[in-house]
Amino acid sequence: MQCPSCEQDNPEGARFCRDCGGSLRTEALCYQCGHSNLPGSKFCNECGHPLTQDVARERAPSSTLVPPQADKHPTSFANGRYEVEDFLGEGGKKRVYRAHDSVLDRDVALAVIKTEGLDPTSRIRITREAQAMGRLGDHP
Repeated sequence: MQCPSCEQDNPEGARFCRDCGGSLRTEALCYQCGHSNLPGSKFCNECGHPLTQDVARERAPSSTLVPPQADKHPTSFANGRYEVEDFLGEGGKKRVYRAHDSVLDRDVALAVIKTEGLDPTSRIRITREAQAMGRLGDHP
C-alpha cells in the first residue's frame, strides 16, 4: 500500500505510513458523524455535512465558518498562558485556535487534539506529531 502523501510503500493493512505517519485511509470520513464515504465525495452520504473545508466555505453565507458550538470554545489554555483570540477551524482529529502566548508575547496557532476513542497507537502518533511541531520553533 503506497502512502498518498510521501509515496512510501507500506505493508497491506497498515493504517498509517511508516515513513511520514500520514493516514493511509482511502475513504473520506465525515467530521460531523464519523461515517465512512467513498474517496472524492464532497458531502457525507449519512448526514449531508461537507467533507472538506472548501465545500463548507462555498455553502457558508459569509466568508468565515461559524463552528456549530461557537459558544462552547475555551477562552484560554495552560492556566491563562494562551489567550484564545479566534477559532480557526476543526478537522476530524483537532480544533485549531489563534491564541496569544502571554509568556513569549506572540500569536500562535494552538491545535487541541480530540482524544475521544484514541487507541495507544494513535496516542503515540499524536505525541510524535506534537514533538515535530514543537521543533519548528518560530514559524509563520
